[in-house]
Amino acid sequence: MLIDGVFKSLDPLLKRVLANSDTDPEAYYDKLEAAENVEHIWQDLRSIDAKSSGLLTHISVMFVVLGFLAAEVDNTLLQVLLTLEFVAYIFAAMMLLRCLDMTGPPLKDLPDNSADIRRVQAREAFLRKTIYFRVLRLVYVLTALLIPVVVIKLLV
Repeated sequence: MLIDGVFKSLDPLLKRVLANSDTDPEAYYDKLEAAENVEHIWQDLRSIDAKSSGLLTHISVMFVVLGFLAAEVDNTLLQVLLTLEFVAYIFAAMMLLRCLDMTGPPLKDLPDNSADIRRVQAREAFLRKTIYFRVLRLVYVLTALLIPVVVIKLLV
């Protein structure tokens, strides 16, 4: 299917661009599991899923705000600023959708060995955590940047 092909093409690029390369994800989860007897990988995946959903809700509200603002703006500079911000929010939403892939790596891509499966799951959870925190920072900055745009719009 075309959608699967696009996802499989983009996913390695996203992993390469967004991966946190200074920390070993397996060692991270090994330390957590040694400290407490909890399945931290699945706990993190559930937590990231819930937080990503909340952030997507915020982004949806910002789409509405940007849409209302853009409909009332006659100034070309403000239209460009609103359009750029809208595109940045779309990019953020696309990144968060990567965090909502519920099952992690497709089952057909999982290795047969349980230790290797754990390694794949740990890397997936760590990647999602990295994506979430980077997108959270981006959305925070975009939302803060919208304040002066609204002020300028009110003054113009």
